[in-house]
Amino acid sequence: MVICRLPKERQILLFSATFPLSVKQFMEKHLREPYEINLMEELTLKGVTQYYAFVQERQKVHCLNTLFSKLQINQSIIFCNSTQRVELLAKKITELGYCCYYIHARMAQAHRNRVFHDFRAGLCRNLVCSDLFTRGIDVQAVNVVINFDFPRMAETYLHRIGRSGRFGHLGIAINLITYEDRYTLHRIELELNTEIKPIPKVIDPALYVARADEDDSAEK
Repeated sequence: MVICRLPKERQILLFSATFPLSVKQFMEKHLREPYEINLMEELTLKGVTQYYAFVQERQKVHCLNTLFSKLQINQSIIFCNSTQRVELLAKKITELGYCCYYIHARMAQAHRNRVFHDFRAGLCRNLVCSDLFTRGIDVQAVNVVINFDFPRMAETYLHRIGRSGRFGHLGIAINLITYEDRYTLHRIELELNTEIKPIPKVIDPALYVARADEDDSAEK
């Protein structure tokens, strides 16, 4: 390892977008009394209101259809846990009458680039995707993220919901939780020191819909 060959008197700066267990263990092993600056909550969770809805697996598509009809969606990203489910869900959403693209790792790179470009340009309101789309992707108009399938890892959850509320805007994250997901939900709340609330009957648009004057100032 390179660190072992460095001088004993040294300064090490460690930067990480998230703080998973692997990074924590690395820090404890190689850094001596480090000073920690954690901006995770301020930069990632601030501005994103998180909800969960308990559903049975067979109710998920119906629940998603209800959300589409009730929410004021600029653009939404819907996450699934497998490429097969991505394509199946995109097909069902299209059959419900909504414009929907999909993207996943098994698609050719040129095809993925085209889908992302068109979605970012606002040619379609909804995008179904796998975790390929969780990092380094910024689409300013996205104000709703839906976890159709709840992730297993806190880091994955953090990256997913971080697709909304970008560029200082507000956003919401809605998680469809089955009976099997209940312990994972609680664990992720603890690991991220955050609260995922039960979804209310009516979600205040002020939590995720920008006012006209805010849009104007963002453009400037």
